[in-house]
Amino acid sequence: MKTLKPEALDSLLQGAKVIEEDGYGLKVARLVDGDFLKLYRRKRLMSSALWSAPAQRFADNARRLQQLGLIAPAIVDTLLIPQRKLNGVRYQPLPGQTLRDHWRALGPQERDVEVERFGAFLGQLHQLGVYFRSLHLGNVLCLPDRRLGLIDLSDMTISGKPLGRWKRKRNLQHMLRYKEDSAWLTQEHRTALLRGYDQQCGSRSAERLAKDLQHLCATGVMQ
Repeated sequence: MKTLKPEALDSLLQGAKVIEEDGYGLKVARLVDGDFLKLYRRKRLMSSALWSAPAQRFADNARRLQQLGLIAPAIVDTLLIPQRKLNGVRYQPLPGQTLRDHWRALGPQERDVEVERFGAFLGQLHQLGVYFRSLHLGNVLCLPDRRLGLIDLSDMTISGKPLGRWKRKRNLQHMLRYKEDSAWLTQEHRTALLRGYDQQCGSRSAERLAKDLQHLCATGVMQ
């Protein structure tokens, strides 16, 4: 990681557009050259960020996904700003829009086709051992060429072997916490999701996914 002084960070952010911020400050900015800068703040004295910087995890995961043939942002640099308890990753953003926004603009028949495609993509991730804890339809992009890509990558592990059932179910559970996502995936287009998943994982895994969907719906996880 490249260490920056606070004034160097301020210079880098000169003229940048704020994309996301919270009560602690800036989280994501578009720099004047078009690159994105995502900042992570260490909020506690003792934190995992001391020995495993989220920015470095983001960069490592992006490169690993690309090695697996998946679409992820191109990493420019990873940064450490110790005086401000910050670490950051600079990357080239992917073109396109989130699946959530993309699906909102579609009619039911078109969306059914897209949900099936997402089901196949989800199955591909699971078969490749990609456990994206924060997976939801706002973290998957539909690119102009219709391929799917991933963003916000720090909360991810890549094992290199197919995920076990527990982790597959946890992925579903996180997605279903979003009301709109849940309605599409468990009600309107449930069959399409399972059909796509079957294409990548086989009927047995798709049947298990269907049972997990049913159980999560019955327990009210989307509330």
